[in-house]
Amino acid sequence: MEPKCVLFDFDGVIADTETSNADYLARALSVYGIPLTEKDRLKLIGRNTTEVLPGLLDRAAVPVTPEEILEVRKKQGNTYENSPRLKTMPGLCDFLYLLRKKQCKIGLVTSTSAHLILAALNRLELTSSFDVIICGDMVQNRKPEPEGYQKAMHMLSVEPADCVIIEDSPIGIRAGLRAGATVIGYTGASIKQDITKAHFTVESFSDCARLPMFNS
Repeated sequence: MEPKCVLFDFDGVIADTETSNADYLARALSVYGIPLTEKDRLKLIGRNTTEVLPGLLDRAAVPVTPEEILEVRKKQGNTYENSPRLKTMPGLCDFLYLLRKKQCKIGLVTSTSAHLILAALNRLELTSSFDVIICGDMVQNRKPEPEGYQKAMHMLSVEPADCVIIEDSPIGIRAGLRAGATVIGYTGASIKQDITKAHFTVESFSDCARLPMFNS
């Protein structure tokens, strides 16, 4: 099957942001004496920070609200707008070029908020690479619910059977499978996750380009 559409996750697929995101959050939490453990860092992957923040704040020695933490974090900056380490995954741009040559529609579906994703895409000069961009604050139900992917498919006028989704997390893979698409599990990010539920697995975008569906 040669896909008519490829939909990408952002964090851990377009850019290796997960470690940096956790570092920024850890600095904000430390202001209130709240540690961020390795287990906490894994729970953050594939999720919007606001989803896991209440559980972290339960550890504070004195009461602190999510709004207070987010205000501190805002002052300290974030990966998407401020990190000097933000860059695309190796081979991504070549793969996007290959998809364009094949006249394949390209979309981005992420749980991260729109203003952060658009800032990052502008810095990476990738905004025009996507025919549709669906962010976490554009849907009612974020991943692992399939709403974001379903919305992107609808906007691109493609059926799930003609769509490939590239994800790096169990949560994202679950969303892709629920949307009815073929799912590729990507392991090129610095944090390796369980991608065993995906239909295919790749370590790089060069590997992805060599899959039969893209190499015909």
